[in-house]
Amino acid sequence: MTGVMRELLSSLDLQPTIEKVDQGDSLDFVQYSLLRESADAKLYQLMHKLAGNAELEPTARQQSEHDLRTLQHACQRVSHLLQTSCLALRRLQLDYPDQHLAREALESQLAYMQACLRRSLDSFDRSSWPDRHRR
Repeated sequence: MTGVMRELLSSLDLQPTIEKVDQGDSLDFVQYSLLRESADAKLYQLMHKLAGNAELEPTARQQSEHDLRTLQHACQRVSHLLQTSCLALRRLQLDYPDQHLAREALESQLAYMQACLRRSLDSFDRSSWPDRHRR
């Protein structure tokens, strides 16, 4: 992905698309691809900004970049596993109660990850409160 394309993708307002996902609506292939590409572009933008920040300690900066790349790969892996798990479950031709259980199980896993994100971001946001109040 070129720098210009990355910049364009990272600047997109995806809030309507995210709201659609939050409401339980399925995205078409184009929306899904755009969301994935934009998520990657935003991550690359963050990593580029961190890499260029000479005020950050080099080892911490490298560890952060490594962690962000690992997260990106893990997200791609989870997405792939969700797709293959749904295909495998579909092939089983489950009856309605078992389909419902499978849906609940998969959605519960994602809810758990979403809760982890919210808790981590809350902690992240609170860690910068003293800086906000000093200004």
